[in-house]
Amino acid sequence: MKRRINNKKMFELMKKRCHGNYNLFGRELGVDPAHLYRFLNTGVGGGKKMLLALMKYCESHNLNFSYYLESD
Repeated sequence: MKRRINNKKMFELMKKRCHGNYNLFGRELGVDPAHLYRFLNTGVGGGKKMLLALMKYCESHNLNFSYYLESD
């Protein structure tokens, strides 16, 4: 069973923590805002880089990382 990021939940996180600002959330995650935008709006590009960035963000902000994952 593969697990991947739930882009809808991650989008809600961005709206809550960064007021919906892709540039700010991208900087906090350490990913390119264009890559973040594409992933959150189309689901394309949620690979290893995005997964690790979200994992580090959740650890540093005491969030439950597994909440943002979904099973295939």
